[in-house]
Amino acid sequence: MLYFYFSRRIYFIFVTIVALSLSIIIYQIYLIQIGNKLHYSDVPVILWWTPFGNDEKLRDCENYQCYFTSNRSFQYYNQVKSFLFYGSSFQINDLPKWKSNEIPWGLFHEESPRNNPILVQEETLNLFTYSSTFSRFSDIPLTLVDLPGITELLSRKYFVSTKQKTKLMYEKNLAPLLYIQSNCDTASNRDNYVAELMKYIHVDSYGTCLNNAQLNKRLKENYLEVLNREDFLSFNANYKFTIAFENAVCDDYITEKLWRPLIVGSIPVYYGSPSFKDWLPNNMSAISILDFKDPRSLANFLYNLSNNEIEYNKYLSHKLIDNYDIHNERLKKALKKNKKLLSNEFGNYVEEFECYVCKNIHKKKKTKIINKKHYNCPLPKNPLTNKIDYSNSWTRQWILEKCSAKILNYYLQNNLTINMENFERDKIKLYDRNEC
Repeated sequence: MLYFYFSRRIYFIFVTIVALSLSIIIYQIYLIQIGNKLHYSDVPVILWWTPFGNDEKLRDCENYQCYFTSNRSFQYYNQVKSFLFYGSSFQINDLPKWKSNEIPWGLFHEESPRNNPILVQEETLNLFTYSSTFSRFSDIPLTLVDLPGITELLSRKYFVSTKQKTKLMYEKNLAPLLYIQSNCDTASNRDNYVAELMKYIHVDSYGTCLNNAQLNKRLKENYLEVLNREDFLSFNANYKFTIAFENAVCDDYITEKLWRPLIVGSIPVYYGSPSFKDWLPNNMSAISILDFKDPRSLANFLYNLSNNEIEYNKYLSHKLIDNYDIHNERLKKALKKNKKLLSNEFGNYVEEFECYVCKNIHKKKKTKIINKKHYNCPLPKNPLTNKIDYSNSWTRQWILEKCSAKILNYYLQNNLTINMENFERDKIKLYDRNEC
């Protein structure tokens, strides 16, 4: 009986090994066939060096065709025409051989520089030919990636009237302002400003940052995963104002922190992209902290506005006026363009970027390089003084990565192997000598 048990067990293990081996062989044969087909054809191969977009897929981009893959063995084929990178995964010690104009690089990155500060540097950006970032100057802008569309901006699905909000303030003791953040170490240093603001006006802070209020159990559990769920949006709509501060200040870096309150009908009190007003439904859709001398002045303004229903409602015209016509032509044009993607889904932007690169390779357009306009994030400032904040650890990180970018560019241009120990040593030397 024991012999029979072990025999069956050995047989099962043997069959499993054979099956796995066959699967690997079949897959390798498939790759060789695809590789041979591409090797003897004129179909360009576009390699996602950091796996992100389409993988092992032959795509039609209008009248052009390209093969997209993340299999690095394709880097040795003559048909490889571009390397694409997802910004958060870009690593200086894991890069393909630099061939400048022969194989242009493309950058896809919707996140702030918090994820990878080296990308704010001009010398790093100059390594890329194609870009899809939050900047309006990018080849495929992701500025409105977190805004579903005009329908959601105008919808009253979650809308709570001003009278009802005032009633909730008295009956439920709600503050006029909502703040909910759990990322407390940011380049924008947003908590410093909010802490000062809280001295002059009541703020309900539900996140781990400056916490003074508790979400109910249903919303509290994994709340970061439910921020766009209907019950949370309805909860947000109860507040007259929502503090919408980004984790970094970059031109056109606008996230759901601005769009969520606009969608539910709570006035955003905003700090982040200096150009955010360019994308608002109208000139009175949100309030910028930079329009006020200090938090105390802002608090006085918000208190008076909260107690003046007529003036308060002027900020909600996109919700209160039937068949409201958004006057912002830039916003309408951008959203109309996004509509061509069938839906404002993130994956559609990735595919559009892929096709942009594909078409440019086929057309053999003159090579360009991207610059800071494609990802412009200046040295972090103190929101209380609006001056560069050298006490902020992120400011030091910005400067250090300027050194990194300088060294990286030198290594790549001269086809040198990057040794991280030497790289870090050289970076600190440059920083200490103030030569970044």
